[in-house]
Amino acid sequence: METWGNWKFSKENEDLLAGVLNKFASDQCSLDMPKKVLMSSLAASSKTVRVEISSSSSDDSDIDEDFNAVQTCVPKPCADVSSVESVAVVDDVQQQPVCTDAALSNFNDESSFLPSQSQLEDLHENAIKQIIEMLNAGDYDAGELFSALKTERSNRKDVSEIIGDVWPEIVTDKARHGFCEALVEIDVKPQIICEEIYLPWFKTRESNLTGFVESFSKLIIHFPEYACKSFLVKLLIDKESVLVKHLNWLIDIMKSLNRQHWCILLNEYINNCDGLDQYQIPVLLHLVNNCQKSINNDDAERLVELCRNAAHEHSANRDFGMLLMSVIGAIDLGKFRSEMTTVCGQLKGVSKFMIMKALKDTT
Repeated sequence: METWGNWKFSKENEDLLAGVLNKFASDQCSLDMPKKVLMSSLAASSKTVRVEISSSSSDDSDIDEDFNAVQTCVPKPCADVSSVESVAVVDDVQQQPVCTDAALSNFNDESSFLPSQSQLEDLHENAIKQIIEMLNAGDYDAGELFSALKTERSNRKDVSEIIGDVWPEIVTDKARHGFCEALVEIDVKPQIICEEIYLPWFKTRESNLTGFVESFSKLIIHFPEYACKSFLVKLLIDKESVLVKHLNWLIDIMKSLNRQHWCILLNEYINNCDGLDQYQIPVLLHLVNNCQKSINNDDAERLVELCRNAAHEHSANRDFGMLLMSVIGAIDLGKFRSEMTTVCGQLKGVSKFMIMKALKDTT
């Protein structure tokens, strides 16, 4: 075991160490436990303490800085004990405990250093309260909100816990959007934002989705593929979804995205269709109209297949006729003319003549 007598401190720290040890030995310091106990025990453990300092001060106001400076001092091993100058001389240090029982007790007890569970809960509660108050007040600094949320996420690890605490307490659509915006800013995964924020928002505010549409249309640019491949498709394949009943909202949501993303949405939608029910026809019409000539041959083939299989059931359906007209204008008809002609042959009424004319006029 090495003792203090076998270590040599760098010259500039010798006077500092001696002064600090003297202050602890005389018990004239303001540090709280356990630092005070440890250092005073160290000073008291030597039989002889001799300090040679040219000048000293009784002012203890800088004791904290002194202690921190000593902590960062790196001792150097020295084989010749006699070469140590102007440092406290410690005799028989190995025969005496470095720390008193009280000091050891303080250092062994983790509760002296780590906050208790109740303290942690209070910290989380205060942080969540601050975030909620900022959001509901409306007039807040975005950077301050991002910082508070980022810090709490770092402390909590699981962002879903934060969402569970904050979301139910938000009272306005503006605050809801602000919260979503903050989550995007701190790089929360799109799946979490959509499933734990936007989906509950959509379901609980179906009577008034203006705020939802405005918010989602602004933030969808940060996660367009996830929104098109997973989230929006989930809302569109649900027959009871309010988005199916108000497809103009889909246009508003997608307004910041390009045609490629409409094609992604169309691809996911037709791959989730086993057949073609009445409520799906207007949805497909919107998707096809916004894809126009950008539909690839694989999606076109699947689309034509759906139309062919549904032709008999919807032979007199004007909405279905409008969908066929849109499909004819959006696909490479040179590859699918015969299939579309077969579909047209199953139609009745005005729709049949409309499709026959479109097939004849389209080259």
